[in-house]
Parts: sequence; structure tokens; C-alpha cells
Amino acid sequence: MNNYFGIGIEAELCLDFHNAREENPNKFNSRLHNKSVYVKMGLRKMVSRKLCKDLHKEIRLEVDGKPVELPPLEGVIILNILSWGSGANPWGPEKDDQFNKPNHWDGHLEVVGVTGIVHLGQIQSGLRSAIRIAQGGESQPPGWRDGRGQEEKGKWREGKGR
Repeated sequence: MNNYFGIGIEAELCLDFHNAREENPNKFNSRLHNKSVYVKMGLRKMVSRKLCKDLHKEIRLEVDGKPVELPPLEGVIILNILSWGSGANPWGPEKDDQFNKPNHWDGHLEVVGVTGIVHLGQIQSGLRSAIRIAQGGESQPPGWRDGRGQEEKGKWREGKGR
């Protein structure tokens, strides 16, 4: 089991950063520089906005064997733990909704969505939480037409899917 699995804008940005670091490892030698590269890549993604614009229309998701209706978003992250992306908590603080308070031993996965690059930055800085989508014991990997996937420490480009 992985700690998280992402598709869409978050995974695309992470893959771009990973590829840049693989091409020029000497340039990625400080946290501050790495974060500035992420910001610069994110700004470029904000301008282009093509691959993940209507991701919610392009993928289908099942949790505990039931299809999940997705709101308009540009990324989906399936979490096994609450910490993601250098310590951010996309699930956010406890609130009164239909979901249980998550923890790392409950046997559940949390599924959240992001609406774009700005939303990712707000999650990273603790200003906002991701959109809570589902919570359950089992999730099928989302089926999508064309997208990128990212799991903790592993990045790839996925071709056309189911």
C-alpha cells in the first residue's frame, strides 16, 4: 500500500518537477530553490491549463464498489495517511460532515479533490483544505482517458485508459 496516489494537476506538476530534477540534479540542492522551481512550474500550468481542466468529466472513481460522483476539479488524491506533499494535510481539520475522522490505523482511504494550482498552493500553506470526496476501505484506481499518475516516490505518465 502506498501513502497516497494522485492523478491530474498535482501529479502532472510533481512529474514535471521530478523530470527536471533528473535532468539537472546539481541545480536541485536546496529546499528554497526546489520550492521556487515548483512555484514557477505551477505558474506555467496556470497559464496553459489544458490537460486537467475537466478532469472530473474524464475519470470515473469507485470507493467500496460504488461509483463516486466527482465535483468539478483538476486533480484527485487518494490518501492512506493524513500527511501529503511535504507535510500538508489535504483532508483538513475535523468538521461536521458525513465523513469520519481519519487516522492511519482505521483501514480507510480518504479521497480528496483539488480545483487547480492556486488550490494546491492554499493546501500547502494551510489556508484551505482539499475537497472531501469519499472515504472507504477500498478504492479502484481511477479510470481516465489520458492523465498522469503520482504515488509517493513514484511518478509516471499514463496513456489512454479504460
